[in-house]
Amino acid sequence: MKNIKILFIAFIALFSLNGCNENMVILETNYVTFGAPEYKTGVDVGATKIVDVAVFAANVTGSDRTFNVTVGASTTGDAGSYTVPATVTIPGGSNEATLNVELSDTNLGIGTNALVLNLTKTEGLSVGEPVTIKYSQNCNEITATLDIVFDGYASETSWEFRDSLGGLVASKDAGSYADGLASTNETIQLCVGRSYTFKIADSYGDGLTYPNLGSYTLTIGGTVKVSGSGDFGSEESTPFDTN
Repeated sequence: MKNIKILFIAFIALFSLNGCNENMVILETNYVTFGAPEYKTGVDVGATKIVDVAVFAANVTGSDRTFNVTVGASTTGDAGSYTVPATVTIPGGSNEATLNVELSDTNLGIGTNALVLNLTKTEGLSVGEPVTIKYSQNCNEITATLDIVFDGYASETSWEFRDSLGGLVASKDAGSYADGLASTNETIQLCVGRSYTFKIADSYGDGLTYPNLGSYTLTIGGTVKVSGSGDFGSEESTPFDTN
């Protein structure tokens, strides 16, 4: 009789608990997730880099378990700059594995790239949040010096530096300089061993020609990389490298 009373009380308690927590979400034991939400790294010029992404399961089983991995739509890195295994396997007797993602110096540009990975949810399997790998090309910086001699209407002058992928590195818009300014000396941080394009423009369309004839010169380590007279019309672009 005493055992029956205990079971009845336990049943009532369980019923009451369920009634008060109708929205309670119970975590499935068949659950897998990445070990961290984000990784950050750099890739040397012309090299590759392996990123070890930890993967954990909520339980341990006696056999291997293989899970599908996909690249998320919000990935911004060039498809040629990463290699992602289609699956990751947690071996039997363990609840952890490592996903080896390879990054390469392919079309990285100057910015930070983001590779977003997902574990694929299937019937009976719950998965954690995606992981984001942020990566960029490692850069040994070098200083470039830009000297511009204005024509009297400095406010009409603008310039920009772009990398080989078209990424904007540095710039000054028209109106940045005041009319009457004779010249300017600008320093720009670039990366060694890269290709760039320098563009200078004049909003009026007569270059650096009125009332005086101006000029521009870009030097790196005492070596002239780009130079030109002020007679370039609306704009002039010149490629150069930092080798």
